[in-house]
Amino acid sequence: MQYKKDKHRIEVELPGDFNLNAVRLISEQMGDRKELRIDLSKAHFVNSKAIIFMHKLMFGEKQVMIKLKDPPKLFFELLQTLGLHTVWNLDEIVEP
Repeated sequence: MQYKKDKHRIEVELPGDFNLNAVRLISEQMGDRKELRIDLSKAHFVNSKAIIFMHKLMFGEKQVMIKLKDPPKLFFELLQTLGLHTVWNLDEIVEP
């Protein structure tokens, strides 16, 4: 995992799927940052642990703005299955 961070933001490029291992690595680097950008262009899958992690960040006590670059198709299917596609503002979250 490659990342760049400053005082308010962390940008992560995942070498593969967004899973529990990636969640742990990102959590270790987050600190009190208010923005998280994740490049998912090399990911084939985003699992439920990653969805829960992002949901807690966006809707938790210290709300974090999340931006996702090129999430895989399965990400959208999982959001719909979990009923979160109507809760998450995908127009703001997903970047082309």
